[in-house]
Amino acid sequence: MGAIVAGLCATPVLAQQGPNKPFGWSIAGGGFYQSDTDLKDSPGSFSVSRGFLELGARRSWGPRRSVGISLGAGITDYSFDNATGLSSGDPWSTIEDYSVSVPIRFPVSQRANAILVPNVRWEAEQDADLGDGDSYGGFAGVAWRVNEGLTIGPGLGVFSRLEGGADFFPILIIDWSITDRLSLSTGGGLGASRGPGLTLTYQATKDWSLGIAARYEDNEFRLDDKGVAPDGIGRDRVTPVIATVGWEPNPAMSFSVFAGVELGGKLSLMDEDGNTIQSSDYDPAPIFGGAFRFRF
Repeated sequence: MGAIVAGLCATPVLAQQGPNKPFGWSIAGGGFYQSDTDLKDSPGSFSVSRGFLELGARRSWGPRRSVGISLGAGITDYSFDNATGLSSGDPWSTIEDYSVSVPIRFPVSQRANAILVPNVRWEAEQDADLGDGDSYGGFAGVAWRVNEGLTIGPGLGVFSRLEGGADFFPILIIDWSITDRLSLSTGGGLGASRGPGLTLTYQATKDWSLGIAARYEDNEFRLDDKGVAPDGIGRDRVTPVIATVGWEPNPAMSFSVFAGVELGGKLSLMDEDGNTIQSSDYDPAPIFGGAFRFRF
């Protein structure tokens, strides 16, 4: 669920660094809290809190060609209350995650740009072997500049799974200035994100903006060897929909707060081979938090 923070202060996938600034770096982060929510298919409830930090650098050669690197780290704390349907005790507690991604952008024609973002991630419960929680993948796409206000194209995300195999999912790459104040864009993924989401933004003033963001989240992590599923796998799938308020006093810094709800959530507990032991859907869960980004 780390990518809930991702769309808030993340640079849009198609954003360009100015030709007078060929090199830049950034620091971003934030946190959120998911209020206590009931499990639907078993007794008990749970809440989630998360903090996250990302460091990034990028080198540009003109307005359409760049390569970067992003290093992310986060901690997600799950607090279960009488979740006997998922285990005899807490199925998992604190999850650590780390990631490295290398966003690459280059032209393929006069009007089209290609985007590649290979990614390596490590997600595991504290006291588990972090090396057993590694996965690989990323996304790629091509976007065409249709006119001055619209760039759009298809993309594909691919990520390996801890139990073997891989997930494939489509991505819409878009940067659309619907009006002078209203825009729809593909926000860049942040850290644990398995890919970008979509954000509708209204620029209320020069410094302030309002938005609605949504994305599908599917996170899994290796468990330690002491619980009900030793060296097993935990999985949390959900679709957060959030309303945001952003403040960008200058191009070098941005801040935002958000509130919303997580829909269609499901927790799964699996053994080390990926066989499901227990699973449960959960009720819509209120969430709120904030994020920041500084660019240098």
